[in-house]
Amino acid sequence: MKIEDHFLPEDIKRASEEYWCVMDLLSDVMDNVFAGDIEMAKHRSIDLLKSIHELSKMSDKKTATDRRLEMVNELNAAGVNIELVRRHLSEKQNS
Repeated sequence: MKIEDHFLPEDIKRASEEYWCVMDLLSDVMDNVFAGDIEMAKHRSIDLLKSIHELSKMSDKKTATDRRLEMVNELNAAGVNIELVRRHLSEKQNS
């Protein structure tokens, strides 16, 4: 996985840490299952899911940010003044 493609710059460090945590936990789960320690494998699997969930949240944040940027660029290309849109939305929220 190329971390930079899936996460915002401010999340890269944390995403990298979670990624390596996932890899370590996967290995632990396999080792525990192989050794017959199913209970420990179950606990490591729970930790694994938590780390995957954190990666998913950070990835979703980048996807949403990328979509907003794409929409702004499309509006700009269509000649829409984004500052007018922003001002209009701000006025609607304040009323």
